[in-house]
Amino acid sequence: RGSPGNIPSTRPLKGHTLLGESCAVSRFLLPVAAALAALSSCDTANPSKVEPKELVQSWAGEALTVIEDGDTTFTVTAVKWLHGAKAAVSITYDAPWGTHVDHHLATDAAIARNMRMDVEMQTSIFAKPEHHRWIDFYLRELIPKGIGFFGHGHTHALHDTMDYYGALASFKTNFDLMTEWGLKPKAYAYPGSSGEKLSTQRANAAAGFICARGSTVDPSKYYVLANDTRKPENWYFLPSVVMGNASDRYIDTHEKLSPILDQTLENTAWLILMYHAIGIPDGWSFYPLRDFERDLDQMQAGEFWSANFDAAASYIQERNHLRIELLAATATRESRFFQLLISDGLPNDIYEQPLTFSLKVGRHSGLEFAEISSELSGPLQTTRKAGEIRFDVIPDERVYTLTFVPQ
Repeated sequence: RGSPGNIPSTRPLKGHTLLGESCAVSRFLLPVAAALAALSSCDTANPSKVEPKELVQSWAGEALTVIEDGDTTFTVTAVKWLHGAKAAVSITYDAPWGTHVDHHLATDAAIARNMRMDVEMQTSIFAKPEHHRWIDFYLRELIPKGIGFFGHGHTHALHDTMDYYGALASFKTNFDLMTEWGLKPKAYAYPGSSGEKLSTQRANAAAGFICARGSTVDPSKYYVLANDTRKPENWYFLPSVVMGNASDRYIDTHEKLSPILDQTLENTAWLILMYHAIGIPDGWSFYPLRDFERDLDQMQAGEFWSANFDAAASYIQERNHLRIELLAATATRESRFFQLLISDGLPNDIYEQPLTFSLKVGRHSGLEFAEISSELSGPLQTTRKAGEIRFDVIPDERVYTLTFVPQ
């Protein structure tokens, strides 16, 4: 399953056929546009159907515009962040949750605000009988409330000190135990951010992780996917902002983080935060609980998507591999129907994050949106905002039907 190139692709479809009385067919071929026959003049007892000869999609395929008789019928686009958020933020907490009496302080604060957060999984710790009991608690109480888990090695080893095979063995043990315990590993964070070697990164990918977190103290590197950027520089050494008081180069108060959050919104970027010892003064790189709560409050008040680490990574990959294909268009006296295939070509058991789509109806189309549905799920939930309709779909190679009625 190859990645899309930078050149618009032309996708041939079946030759057009009409069912019922004949209609005049005109075709317009424009960048990011699909040409359809004009069906509004058809008035038959049976639906009239046309399948366009060609479909031209935009770069990476995240937008499709249908043109009829020179006017836009509709445009459907996958927006940059879930639910149309302006930016995304992922809160990662390097803490073996449950091994300290106060680890819950941070997760309690996130859960109380219905925000997402991820904590580490160092599997050697939780393989021990005295700690393994926490796994059931995670599955029952934390994960359903939005607390996720990222791989953090079988031991807290510096993987750049290992060769490829040593690193792979550590990553694979971590990945396999997380899988066995039902934690569905996808994202990883290198202990000590020791993952700069190419061989370490290759080993992490070979173990099964889809991305890995490093760190940076360079403010210019904080903002992942800033503005029109489509993918990170390196999926296996993602930059994160290091929080806490272990170094004067780290962010140790809310006042220091606040402008970074503002700049993330300005850049429409993804910000990854690495916390330690939240509300635990004797822990390494202590960060005050009250400052963490203020961080959460600013994120919640802003136009952020509070994203689990693996969810944000999945969203980006799915959107970058997206294809929206027009399969067919039909019409009755009462309605117009357009069948769309929405796919990304990625493994569906790994990439299962819904994307948010924006649908805009052409002002001269003479149509009004009625619903979007699939055979499996029926009508989808939609929202309307500022002249657009939004809906969420997992791009897992399913066909969806857009239904319109005359205005």
